[in-house]
Amino acid sequence: MALLRWLLAMVPAVFICLAGCGERAGLNLRERATVQLKWVHQAQFAGFYAAQENGLYTRENLQVDFLEGGEEVDVVGSLLSGKAQFAVLSPEDVLVRRSAGAPLVAVAALYRRSAVVYAVKKGSGIGRLSDFRGRTAAVSGEKDSFCEFEYQFRALLKRAGLPESEVDFLPYDSSYKEFIEDRADITAAYITAGVVKLNREGCELDLFRPADYGIRFYSDLLVTTEKMLVRDPGLVERFSRATLEGWRIALADRDAALDAVMKYARIKDREYQSAMMEAQAPLVDTGEDRIGWMKEKDWHEMQAVLVEEGVLTSPVDVSRAFTMAVLERIYAGGGR
Repeated sequence: MALLRWLLAMVPAVFICLAGCGERAGLNLRERATVQLKWVHQAQFAGFYAAQENGLYTRENLQVDFLEGGEEVDVVGSLLSGKAQFAVLSPEDVLVRRSAGAPLVAVAALYRRSAVVYAVKKGSGIGRLSDFRGRTAAVSGEKDSFCEFEYQFRALLKRAGLPESEVDFLPYDSSYKEFIEDRADITAAYITAGVVKLNREGCELDLFRPADYGIRFYSDLLVTTEKMLVRDPGLVERFSRATLEGWRIALADRDAALDAVMKYARIKDREYQSAMMEAQAPLVDTGEDRIGWMKEKDWHEMQAVLVEEGVLTSPVDVSRAFTMAVLERIYAGGGR
């Protein structure tokens, strides 16, 4: 009888222990995923932060970590080494690295329009592409490196029938010193960052957008590897679904999204981050198709520019550089 009373007394403790262990086990069962960002924490990645802060990754049974990018960070290397399962890359990163054998695959276009623009000061007398003749343009990348500012600018000149020899090329400078001090007539910039900085410096600008002249590029892509798509397609779909929903939420409630951004942002300037949010919104949600959607025609056109400008020595198999399978499953399942 004494033994029976002892066993009965232990039952509640056993159930408490099992409940606690089960709770901890549940946490451990959440699958980990890491995404390598292409730059430092800022509003550019608002959709990821919104997904995290709204529990969308948790809902997909994921524990997600963000790796900050920067000038010294090898974003592609993080992905290929397995340090990250996902990365934010540009289409030229994907195509150029695939041409060298890297098995990169884009699963969504987060920026369906390029953030690249070319800025001139109002009153400069530059109102059309032909007015670039005889001007100085800060658009060039470092020697032996490809720079989206430079090759899109060169493609723009070709569309206008303007010889490159009639424009004086200067190195692109992210401080915009040459442009601000009128030693450069034209500067490349991201509409989400550089244009914001220049406006805050008091510069009134006119902008030339390559897309207006038929040079259409995606910008930020959500990228994984062929290995991940084969080994764990469920993880790719769940992570992508939560991320795309995060972007939808971020665009729908930008004040709340900005609160999330400020928890991560390297530059703790709410006004600056807010301006970036506003500038990137039409790049993410273009008013056509759905967030993240890609088209094969767009990929062929982007590659054609890269080949034309010598960034790619020969075309790659575009059908392997991106996949629509993940987006099609997500949106067929009721994703918005």
